[in-house]
Amino acid sequence: MFALGFLLLMATSTSTILSAYAEMTVFGHKVPDTDAISAALVYVWELGSRNISAKAYRLGELNPETSYVLESLQVAVPPLLGDLNPESQVAIVDTNNPDELPINISKMKIHSIVDHHKLNGLSNAEPLELDFRPLCSVGSILYARAKALGLTPTKQIAGLMLSGILSDSLGFRSPTTTDIDKIYATELGELAELDVHDHAENMLEAKAQLDDYSVEELVMMDTKIFRLGGKMMRVSVIETTKPLDLLAKKAALVEAQSDIAKKEGLWDVLFFVVDILNEKSIFVSSSVTATQLVEASFKVQVDSEGLAVLPGVLSRKKQMIPALEVGAANFGGGLV
Repeated sequence: MFALGFLLLMATSTSTILSAYAEMTVFGHKVPDTDAISAALVYVWELGSRNISAKAYRLGELNPETSYVLESLQVAVPPLLGDLNPESQVAIVDTNNPDELPINISKMKIHSIVDHHKLNGLSNAEPLELDFRPLCSVGSILYARAKALGLTPTKQIAGLMLSGILSDSLGFRSPTTTDIDKIYATELGELAELDVHDHAENMLEAKAQLDDYSVEELVMMDTKIFRLGGKMMRVSVIETTKPLDLLAKKAALVEAQSDIAKKEGLWDVLFFVVDILNEKSIFVSSSVTATQLVEASFKVQVDSEGLAVLPGVLSRKKQMIPALEVGAANFGGGLV
């Protein structure tokens, strides 16, 4: 009851304060995934219900799954975000990592952040609204907020919320999935008039359509920068139902990882192929140091082909990064 009252009070007070401001800019992280794009669009809908004018943007090109979701729901693709000035009012979804946001984000007037990741170093000069919850998707958080505000999602909005949940949970296979996510998905399927299982399967099929992408695009399709053991590196994943198609390009993927690390001045790029149906990940090493870090982190041995199978590892957020953080901290002699 307290949470409901607080959310209603927050919505009323901030809408009054912001009514005099120009249109708010809403976006998720760089290299956007389905949850980031869907959440930005849904949050604009919520803000509108609070009399706050807002528009959704994206910070990169869409992946095949997200393109399928927007097309199937008949939702227009958000425009790419252009330059922001210090007076811009912004709202952020699905991240609070400054490395995943516009370079001058700390100078913006940040209205709010809705996220399901751990705190990651973003700072700003003024108080702001924060809604962080340990759910698998920002779609789940926004649906919970809608319920608290007494809002009924439209068919399209419900479809976007559901798609974010199904994407981030890998059709409920990911260890990040909670019982709440599953309950919300069932409710949203009814509101969106979608069969949840069929929609999830169609999304997985779209996710596997990767033939038209270069190896560099594949490595950069779902990637985040992390500071591990004091070193900056990318941790890239490809979630697919057809892992053998990707592994057939191993040599080119290794070369692309090395090129990206050199071009961006990173310590390394770590690349994992997530085999959704068999619920495992395959690490594809591009360097001796990457091999050593993964071996130390997951207690596995990278084979002579530069591959290591990680059974049950599906989530970068909940499984890969925590293990890599421990591995980097305990790395013999430190990362060099």
